[in-house]
Amino acid sequence: MSLPVDKDQLKAQIIDTEHLLSLVKDHPLMSFSLGKKLEELNEQLNELPEDINEPKVSLLFSGKAVIGSKGIKTKFISDALKPFQELIKTQTALVRYGKVGKRGKSKNSKISDLYLTALPTGSFGVELSQIDPSDIFAEEDISTAIHQVMELVEASTTSDEEFEEILEITPARNLNNLKNFLKYIDKEKSILKMVSGTNLVSISEEDIHKGFVRVNAANKEDEEIFEDGILRGALLETAKFEFVSEDGYRFTGMINTNLPEDIVISFLNHPCTVHMRRSHTHFMSGTDKTTYELLDIFERKTNPEQIVL
Repeated sequence: MSLPVDKDQLKAQIIDTEHLLSLVKDHPLMSFSLGKKLEELNEQLNELPEDINEPKVSLLFSGKAVIGSKGIKTKFISDALKPFQELIKTQTALVRYGKVGKRGKSKNSKISDLYLTALPTGSFGVELSQIDPSDIFAEEDISTAIHQVMELVEASTTSDEEFEEILEITPARNLNNLKNFLKYIDKEKSILKMVSGTNLVSISEEDIHKGFVRVNAANKEDEEIFEDGILRGALLETAKFEFVSEDGYRFTGMINTNLPEDIVISFLNHPCTVHMRRSHTHFMSGTDKTTYELLDIFERKTNPEQIVL
């Protein structure tokens, strides 16, 4: 059972007990018994931690893919979990990149693979957990990534403004993963409930549909460019960079997770040539946004054809 669900159940029991106590307040035995029960329930609620992070997430569904709490279509769960796992993998890579200076970069790691560890009911769903003990830092990183993915999914189903804002700090590849995840849930006319630690996100069938339409309408075009200039800044904790080209244009964006930290640091405040991915996204609201991803850095070249990739 998850912590948010435990709290909700205890609060519901407290409300029911308080109601019963108000009905039998003149009965000496029943009022005493209910009073003790109310005291115990409040103690249990107060003893639950306010916050907890864990590398696991429960996804609960309803709609055409589910028959009550009895079962769920295997094809649906297979289709929906694949893009969700990719969302977690990409976000985990971003989280870990910001900490490589502390413990070295882990390339091609399987630490973000999630395992199906339970089948929670209450509609019907799955619990996914990281259970690989080979990396002692993995739990913290994956827990953070899971929460960030939950925020991304929720923002995409809330409003144009929140979706466009969070997409600015989201790896570009996760736009397609998000679209596919919502597509399968929308197709089965399902709600979505995500629970991880103390985090609980509930999204209605209507908002799932709105979210899918919103994400599906986001038209993204990518192109790779080379620019000469100076790398003015890099925030490794958040994988952000700032680069000023020779003509004075300022580029800011995300640092690709495959670009080693030592290379980024070595070019700070030095003339160089950067290889970037420019992504232009047109949103359903009519807004257009351009983002940049730093792919690589080289000794300064006057001709991009001189660069050997």
